[in-house]
Amino acid sequence: MPCRSSPPFVRAPRSLFFRVRHGTAECQSRWADGMTTDVSATFEDHGLTAAKATILEFEQPALGFALTRAGHDRLSHFGGKAHVPEGFAWPQNRGRKLDLLLQICLADIRGPHQNNRLPGDGVLSFFYDLEDQPWGYDPKNLHGFYVSYFDSRDLVVTENPNVEYVLPSMGLNFFRVRTLPRQGSRAYDRLVGRIDADLADRYFDFVEDFERNQYPPGGGMHRFFGHSANIQGDMQLEAQLVTNGLYCGDSSGYNNPRRRELEGGVEDWTLLLQLDSDELSDHGDAEIMWGDTGMLYFWMRQQDLERGSFQKVWMTMQCC
Repeated sequence: MPCRSSPPFVRAPRSLFFRVRHGTAECQSRWADGMTTDVSATFEDHGLTAAKATILEFEQPALGFALTRAGHDRLSHFGGKAHVPEGFAWPQNRGRKLDLLLQICLADIRGPHQNNRLPGDGVLSFFYDLEDQPWGYDPKNLHGFYVSYFDSRDLVVTENPNVEYVLPSMGLNFFRVRTLPRQGSRAYDRLVGRIDADLADRYFDFVEDFERNQYPPGGGMHRFFGHSANIQGDMQLEAQLVTNGLYCGDSSGYNNPRRRELEGGVEDWTLLLQLDSDELSDHGDAEIMWGDTGMLYFWMRQQDLERGSFQKVWMTMQCC
C-alpha cells in the first residue's frame, strides 16, 4: 500500500547521538560472510525445494552491512561527522545543505565488492535532505540527495551544517549476502513466470526469511548492490521516468506518451545502496525510521557506475 500521505521521519534520541573523535580516520577492512550460507533448510521450510534451482538462477550477490557502536571513528561510518576534502562544496537542496547519511572507504570493501565495478580506492559519501525528506518521485526534488566520490587522502573532519539533523555515529561491519527478487520488481515478475502458481504464493514469505537469516538479529537489511528489497513497486521504471523529467507521484508520468520510448533504458538502472530502518540495538531505544519502517534506495545506471559518475544517482523511499 502506498504511504506517501504520511511524512517520513528519522527518530533518534538526541542524548544518544555520538561524535566522531578528531584525528586521522583510516580505512580498516571489516567484513566476512553473511550469517547463513547454507540456504537448503529455508527452501525446505517453505516447501520450495522443487523450485530451488530455478529460484537460485535469479540470485545476485550483495555487500551487506550492519550498524555497530564499534568503529564509529573509522573512515567508513554511518552518521556523525563528515570526512571531506579541504574546500569541499557541500551539496545543497534549494539553498539548504544536505545531511550526511554515511561514508564508505572503498578500500574497506575491496575484496567483497570486486565484481561490482566500484573503484578500488577513494571515499563514497551519501547525502540526503533530512528536513524535506524527498521521496524521489518528483523531478523537482532531484537535488534532495547526492553521492560524492573523492580521494581518501588529506580529508578534514567536518561538522555537519545542520546540527539538529546529525545522525548517531555508528561503525559499519560488512559481510557478503545473497539476494533474490522481491515482489514489485521486474526480476520478480520474470521469476514467478517460471514456477508453479502455488509455489509462487509461498515465495513471498520465503524470500524474507532467506535474506533476514543473513543479517544480525534486530538490525536493518542494509546493502550495496544485489536485488532491492522492494516494499512497493517498480523502482527501475520510476528511476528512468523521473530522471527524464516525468512526475511519478501519481499516474501522469506512467501514462505519459514518452514512457514507451524511455522504457528501453529501464534495465540500465542498478541498485547502489539500500538503507533500511534500524532499531540501533547498540543504543538502547534509539531507532532510525524512514517513513513507516521503510527504506531508502539509491540507484544509478550501469553506464554511470562504470564511469564513476556517482552524482547521477537517483534515490527513492518506500515504506509499508
